Amino acid sequence: MADIEAARGQPSKTNTEEKLPLDLIPKSLMVVLGSTYCLVLLCLLLVIPILELAIGASYRDQCTINSNIPVYLIVTGACGMATIILTLVLVAGFIFVIQRQSIVGTFAMGCITIIIMMFISLMSFFLFIWFIVGNVWIFGAKQNVQYDNPAASNYCNRTLYEFAFVILIISYVMCCISCCSRFVGSFARKE
Repeated sequence: MADIEAARGQPSKTNTEEKLPLDLIPKSLMVVLGSTYCLVLLCLLLVIPILELAIGASYRDQCTINSNIPVYLIVTGACGMATIILTLVLVAGFIFVIQRQSIVGTFAMGCITIIIMMFISLMSFFLFIWFIVGNVWIFGAKQNVQYDNPAASNYCNRTLYEFAFVILIISYVMCCISCCSRFVGSFARKE
């Protein structure tokens, strides 16, 4: 145990000190996942997949240019909701374990975390592929889509199409912000 603490740069505990089970979890992970701020932020982010699911389902038969566009929103919304809800379970579990600081709770949370993280990883891989497919469907219809004549073969409900389009653009913007913040963060740490 002293080897682990030395590797983490922490002083080793003597035999007289009691080792808490939470000492094995990295502090940075505990700060993020154990905060109510993270819990509130995830609840706010849950609005996006709920809107995707609701708009996709509401306008499911109103996009003849490509009937897969509402399906894209429905699947993305459902998977996004599942991912966020599972992450909420993780955060709530970490908060519970932090408050209780029990060996059994930490062990159970560790097992639950592994299972949930495997599921979230698979879901993220699927959503990445689904995002690429959605780009083809939505951007592919951009040049020919019209919003006025529902009987035309190139019709799509304006709300449905523009929402799907904006969701894709927001995804790209968030990806760029994430990459830039990591680059700036790694550059700042070097100095």
